Amino acid sequence: MKTICHFIRSRSEIFLVLFLLSNLISFALFHSDKKKAEKHAFRIPESNLLGFSALFGALGGILGMIICHHKTKKPKFLILMPLMAAIQIALIIMIFTIG
Repeated sequence: MKTICHFIRSRSEIFLVLFLLSNLISFALFHSDKKKAEKHAFRIPESNLLGFSALFGALGGILGMIICHHKTKKPKFLILMPLMAAIQIALIIMIFTIG
């Protein structure tokens, strides 16, 4: 575990860029799905929204839910999104604090 943490820490700039990109894409998916819902167009499956959020994009997904008012009444999203965000934040803290 220390080896993985050291590897990520030694490339922290790359990790940060990937983390931000993942959250931006997650936000964009929620925004896009909301627009498609308003136009009654083909939608992005919920499994894709949750799956991409699980790949270190939960904060972007939560922002998408709040800003776009999307999936805010779905219990699955209300439970899983904050849970994923908490796990991701805990992992990031653990990676950057393990000696």
